[in-house]
Amino acid sequence: MVKVYIQSINNISINELKLNQFPKYRREKLARIKDGRSKLHSYTAGLLLSEHISNKEIKLNEYGKPYCDGVYFNLSHSGDYVILAISDDTEVGCDIEYMKQADYMRLGKVIYTENELAALTSSEDMRLKFYEFWTKKEAFMKCIGEGFHFPVKSLDITLSPEYVFYNGEKLYFVDYMLDDYRIMICSSDKDVNFIR
Repeated sequence: MVKVYIQSINNISINELKLNQFPKYRREKLARIKDGRSKLHSYTAGLLLSEHISNKEIKLNEYGKPYCDGVYFNLSHSGDYVILAISDDTEVGCDIEYMKQADYMRLGKVIYTENELAALTSSEDMRLKFYEFWTKKEAFMKCIGEGFHFPVKSLDITLSPEYVFYNGEKLYFVDYMLDDYRIMICSSDKDVNFIR
């Protein structure tokens, strides 16, 4: 099972006592962040990690994805929320996006295939479709540990909207809506529990 912890940054303030309990790399990362909202995102991520993945050394893979032995996890943040997806037995990728208005076609041309662009333009709700594709692609790229090093246009979500095969493994997409936020989980386990 994949557990997804959803934490609002509203009413969170940086507590020096808790901050001093964070690993050195996380304290150093927080010290480098100047923007107050970004600092709150990072601090909240640190709180989630310390609460749900304690006493484990967190390392970075060659693409910068954090990992540790014995547990698989991934973090994402947007707007008022930070999420942490955790699994004991399978890689997991997650994404949360605040579904703001944007120039969907201009942005879509950068990362979407021709099939995805066609589905976007014919969609009844372009905003929902744009963020469905965006969060699926990002959750997938984070699940496989490559992020945007992966050639994003080689993944066509329209071919199989519920899962994708990668290196012989079936990776499922599990979607969750929270007001104007879209959360997407990508994992070989489609049993996902969202915890608020």
